[in-house]
Amino acid sequence: MKNELIENTTRDTLRIKTLISTSAELTYTHPKSGLSYADEALVISQETNWKKGEALALRQKGNLYYVQADNLRALDHFQKALRLSVDLGDDELSSTLNSNIGHIHADLKEYDKALERYNAFLTFAEESNNIPNQIRGLSNIAIVYNDLENYEEGLPYLEKALKLAEQEDNDFFQAAIINNLALGYKGLKEYQKSLEYYHEAKGIAESIGNKYILTSALNSIGKVNILLGDYDAAEKAGKEALSLSQETGTIEWQADSWEVLSKVYEHQKNSVDALDAYKKHISYRDSVLNEEKKAELARKEMQFEMEKQQTAAAQEIEHQQLVKNGYLTGAILLAILGIAGYFFYKRRRDEIEKKKISDFKAKVAETELKALRSQMNPHFIFNSLNSISDLITKNDTENANEYLIKFSKLTRSILENSEKKWISVQEDQELMELYMQIESLRLKNKLSYTFQVDDDIVVEDTLIPPLILQPFIENSIWHGLAKKPEGGHINITMKKGDGLIHCVVEDNGVGRSKTLPIQDGKSSMGVKITRNRLEIINTLEETKGKIDLLDIEGGFRVEMMIPFELQF
Repeated sequence: MKNELIENTTRDTLRIKTLISTSAELTYTHPKSGLSYADEALVISQETNWKKGEALALRQKGNLYYVQADNLRALDHFQKALRLSVDLGDDELSSTLNSNIGHIHADLKEYDKALERYNAFLTFAEESNNIPNQIRGLSNIAIVYNDLENYEEGLPYLEKALKLAEQEDNDFFQAAIINNLALGYKGLKEYQKSLEYYHEAKGIAESIGNKYILTSALNSIGKVNILLGDYDAAEKAGKEALSLSQETGTIEWQADSWEVLSKVYEHQKNSVDALDAYKKHISYRDSVLNEEKKAELARKEMQFEMEKQQTAAAQEIEHQQLVKNGYLTGAILLAILGIAGYFFYKRRRDEIEKKKISDFKAKVAETELKALRSQMNPHFIFNSLNSISDLITKNDTENANEYLIKFSKLTRSILENSEKKWISVQEDQELMELYMQIESLRLKNKLSYTFQVDDDIVVEDTLIPPLILQPFIENSIWHGLAKKPEGGHINITMKKGDGLIHCVVEDNGVGRSKTLPIQDGKSSMGVKITRNRLEIINTLEETKGKIDLLDIEGGFRVEMMIPFELQF
């Protein structure tokens, strides 16, 4: 391909096709290098006014950004390409672009929308007897079922796709499908069968030089070997995957590799390396889950849908103008009907757009709430990590191990609840008690606490936002009780009243005047985040929750009112 580009320098459709093909070959091996070829194809297409070439170049750029986990730019290019393909009436190209946008929906966990686009793509592929696209459609549907942990429903799609890939003798498709088959059997806890499939996918990926599938398979081999207790094999796979992911600059795979290695080092009782690997896993994982990007993606999709409606309205007006010019006899009648129809259409369209904007604002508020919750986790996780590092530095192995065990349990619980808007009072109480046990270890058991919940509150069924009280407990410990040589006590109570839960965090620490985060009338970052969380919850739930900070004799008191929610 590159030789053809050197020999043929004419800026025509042939060069555009060659540039796009060259870029496509680099998609999964050197995606950054592929961008220059796609950019040149786009420029020449625009210079020669070849709209099909422009759409194809935009789609290829979207593919390159998607492989690099830059979903924002990927969606932007897919949408531009889709608009061009619709204008051209190219149903096949539109179908493939809908599939590409389906990938973005799947990444956003909007699985219903993803399945809708994938099924439409598969139907068109079957009608046009396009075997490669049938393979893609079947595989994409299966991946969604895997993400939903509905492995039994996803496996038949993968098996059908694998048969088609074998008929086509397509190694790339086979490697990708086998990799997903392995994931399905892992979900069904058939670990040995899963491992065999992963090794088969690894072998094919190595033979075709596909670093993307190879890295994924190696990380998965490491995870399955951990489940099977073969930590040596897991360490080898994890290190190979890390080297490849660093080479390609893929953040998602680096996060997975560090997770594998942290578990291996933990099993080897190598606390320092385990902690370092886990910190890196958390850092890379948080980069992948950046909630602000998700909000921007949702906004882009809304913008595209609204622009599509506006284009349809403009085309309708133009059509009515042509009819008016062509048929003078019915001009007045057609004009009246056209105007009436337009205003009816416009009013209806405006109502739909208002509803979509309202829904979108709610979605943004929900996304902001998730982003605030995601900020809470690293806020005190890294405080705990620093305490563990301090114990290790002091060679206090016994307390460091006890601290690490409790911290691991707390972190696992936090990760399990990170996507939840609400959790039960019982779950949150267990989290807070575990957190205070960890802090008590740090303070050499000079911290005591009580947790009292009224009988009116059924702790298993009553829901509260996760970790909503944690910043105030943290402030009490770090800025109230830690300053007292003899330590102190924290009392946490919950009562029900007026459709709200009244929560109180009270300590017998040094008080507000001596507490650094509040002495200038400013709250700590954790308190600010909690106030913002409560404001968003008030907006979404139409409630009147609030937070009051009160001085009391010999300590400090926080009163919070949050919405009363039931699980059932």
